[in-house]
Amino acid sequence: MKFWQELRRRRVFRLAGLYIIGAWVVIQVADISFQAWGVPESALRYLFIAAFVCFPVALVFSWYYDITPKGIVRTEAVDDSESFDLSLKRKDYILLSALLGIGLLVLLGSVSKIQEQIEEAPDVANQAEVPDNSIAVLPFANLDINPETGYFSDGITEEILDRLSSLKALHVLASNSSFAFRDSNEGPTRILEKLGVRYLLQGSIRREQNNVRVTARLIDEKGFQVWSDQFDRQLEGIFAIQTEIASSVASQIINEIVPLQDLPEGRTTTNMEAYNEYLVGKAFLDSRTENWNEQATASFRKAIELDPGFAPPYAGLAMAITVNTHLGPHWEEGRQLAEKAIALDTDFAGGHAALGMMLMAEGKLQQSSLSSRRALELNPSLGFAYNILAATLERLDQHEEATAVRRKGLAVDPLNPPLVANIAGTESDAGNFDRAEQLLQRLLYLPKPPPLAYSGLYFLYDHWGRFADAVAIAKQTVRLSVASGDTAGMDWLAWAYGNLGMTEDADYWMEQEFNDGKLDVSTLGTARNLLRTRGADSELGASLHQLVNHIGFKPGEDHPWELCQFGLVNIHMGDYEKGAYQLDYGLRLYQADPRKGQTEADSSIDIAAIQTSPDDIAFLMHLLAFAYQQVGQDDEAQEILQALSDAYGMESNALHQIMMGNTAGALQIMQPGHWNDWTSDYGPGKYYEITNDPAWSEAIKIPEFQALLAEMKEDVDRQRSIVEAIDAEHDFRSEIGQLTAK
Repeated sequence: MKFWQELRRRRVFRLAGLYIIGAWVVIQVADISFQAWGVPESALRYLFIAAFVCFPVALVFSWYYDITPKGIVRTEAVDDSESFDLSLKRKDYILLSALLGIGLLVLLGSVSKIQEQIEEAPDVANQAEVPDNSIAVLPFANLDINPETGYFSDGITEEILDRLSSLKALHVLASNSSFAFRDSNEGPTRILEKLGVRYLLQGSIRREQNNVRVTARLIDEKGFQVWSDQFDRQLEGIFAIQTEIASSVASQIINEIVPLQDLPEGRTTTNMEAYNEYLVGKAFLDSRTENWNEQATASFRKAIELDPGFAPPYAGLAMAITVNTHLGPHWEEGRQLAEKAIALDTDFAGGHAALGMMLMAEGKLQQSSLSSRRALELNPSLGFAYNILAATLERLDQHEEATAVRRKGLAVDPLNPPLVANIAGTESDAGNFDRAEQLLQRLLYLPKPPPLAYSGLYFLYDHWGRFADAVAIAKQTVRLSVASGDTAGMDWLAWAYGNLGMTEDADYWMEQEFNDGKLDVSTLGTARNLLRTRGADSELGASLHQLVNHIGFKPGEDHPWELCQFGLVNIHMGDYEKGAYQLDYGLRLYQADPRKGQTEADSSIDIAAIQTSPDDIAFLMHLLAFAYQQVGQDDEAQEILQALSDAYGMESNALHQIMMGNTAGALQIMQPGHWNDWTSDYGPGKYYEITNDPAWSEAIKIPEFQALLAEMKEDVDRQRSIVEAIDAEHDFRSEIGQLTAK
């Protein structure tokens, strides 16, 4: 009891209370001011850390000292009847200096961390100049009594955005980018800065029975409200509200009144139930949640049934039945639906974009490019139309224009994941690793980072031999996926560990992905990737070979991807004749077009007809050519190698040069300092892949190659030591085990 009395006498409790109140005030002020100054909110936690660490320092100070009108003095002794010298002694100054030093170190550390947060958080738009006429439209808040009707407010917001986009005088960001800040805690000025625009339109929508109230306000780059208004209408007048808001906003930005008649009337319908079903379908199409396509398809079909003359549901249905599906008869239905949308409304950008996608899938590339260009002419902020046009131009071998289209799309849709990933890939191919990394990393600073941000960074790091970084980003992915009951990222983690030669860790995560090591054909691809870092003599190789033989080869039943995987495993295991047959059959089957009733493999391989990436094609074709060389079919091997040269140009592909017999050229490509994309599928640092790949077996016997491999091994070992140190400090397996248990 005496101790607690002494705490009261020395005023420790009083100082503790004052400290807590003072720290709370500082943190509250920081919470507000950080937004105003553009400081990331994640930096706020370092203030919490500083306040927490300094708290015991303040308590120690209060025990020994008092602050009086005469300055700092030692706390008086218990017995007040005796006279004590309360002046500070030498040891007091030493103690005070130590306490002050600790406090300063904590404070400086926190300031340093906050500065790091500011420097590390890149501006999303990354634009040198912000256009004066630029605007982003945030999703209007849903104030409906039923919170599940958020699709309605989102639909109205996108309609307003589309109206603004039709005005050539405005630079309007696509909804994909602005909607990324839904429910963000960041202030308007920080969002404006990240998006790289001058104005921000935000508001709310309340719907009660047949009444709708829309409130909108326009914020400038300084955070000031330059315009606001409230619109009360019957539900049937919702289209007029959209037009009024767009007109009012435009007049504020371009400093002149835009007459209502200059704005398009929009895709109107007098059937509000049909409009509601369309908005529901569009919400599922945009969200891509579980079973989204079934629910979107049902809503779009219902909207068409309720109003057959309403154009948007036709385009929505075309997308819902085709997106993320294999080619088939339903793609023909998709094209007819898109054509119907355009027939009903010739100026509907969404219809032209959907038609462009269908035509590209059918191989009608010139017609596809015309449709996509028309869509962008009608609505320059239609982000996915840039992707479709760029992909079409790539297939037309117009690569420079495809890149230009993507860059233009990125200007109006800077957070569009496919656009960002494609531009990052272009930068990586040009040797600009830092720029590619920056483009992808800025997606991680969104309130809800898209999955493509993690996959893009992972494959960028893997391609450049940055395996320690690949492990780190794979761990982030695993954390997020496990929290949602998934196993995504575990195969990446296994693959990254395999590239570092950490086979025990690779096997552990592969087993987590594959249910304690029980492999089936769905997991064959990832396991086969790991085989490339082990060699045919490994236990994994024997297991995979046994699995492939057990599953068997079923022409006419197996998917092309499965057949290619069978072939690759057999080639790795030295069964070249069987592997070559399976891989050749799978590649020829890739060319078949099920929309035209083609279910049999073509008679010969046509590289241009294979629907996969050039890097994947080059890897598969090189292994096929190697297998042919091993069974004495040199003419077939040479024909494949020449076809690769003609299709893609293999001057910078080291493996290609080796297989063509030009080892001197391969050595020159692989020299340090040379742009290091020296193979399409192998890359710098892929030491274990190269040394265990039979296609490289003869080349790596040459002393010059051995010297280069020794340098690669040194770098891999350096990264391995980094990962091992991190894993020793933090048990990631236990962390994920605990998350899984929850």
